[in-house]
Amino acid sequence: MSNTLLRQRALLGISLSLMLILLQTWQPELYFQRQLIQSGEIWRLWTGNLVHTNVWHVALNIGGWSLLLLLAPNSLTTRYLMLSIAVLMSVVGLGLYSFNPNLLWYAGFSGVLYGLFTLAGIYWLLERDYVLGLMLLLFSGGKAFSDLALGGDSLSSQLIAAPVIYAAHIYGIIGAVGLALPQIKRSLPHAKPKPT
Repeated sequence: MSNTLLRQRALLGISLSLMLILLQTWQPELYFQRQLIQSGEIWRLWTGNLVHTNVWHVALNIGGWSLLLLLAPNSLTTRYLMLSIAVLMSVVGLGLYSFNPNLLWYAGFSGVLYGLFTLAGIYWLLERDYVLGLMLLLFSGGKAFSDLALGGDSLSSQLIAAPVIYAAHIYGIIGAVGLALPQIKRSLPHAKPKPT
């Protein structure tokens, strides 16, 4: 990793971490709350990803974010990571709102994190680092589907004092696959036309 990329990643990591900590001050005004979104507070579709239930929840997500920055391939530039975060926040917020009508509230960055880990895994596979790529994909997919099987009740739910909203993780993974599709398509070998 070049010094420039290392500095950019460190700045991005610190900036987002500080933002997640500071936004906790306004958690009541920012978390995803269905009734208030329906009343016109649509920003909560996005800002619900940036606030958390408690200090442990923030710490878990900052830890995951830091790990992601260390494991992400160089091809995931700082600009691309920032764009990916914005897209994944949209996919998670709109997914929860559209497809989980019984979900009344949500707070946390984990849906975005699952998407980012999935994206990093896909990019490592495209760069032919199959061990790291598969490890990241198995981690994100395995944990998401284990939470799905447990119905959101896990050690994580005890730490964050709330159920794990596994649907957010699934939407993050789906969003990551969508983000990676153009790159996947470009890296597929093109079929050569048969000679006539």
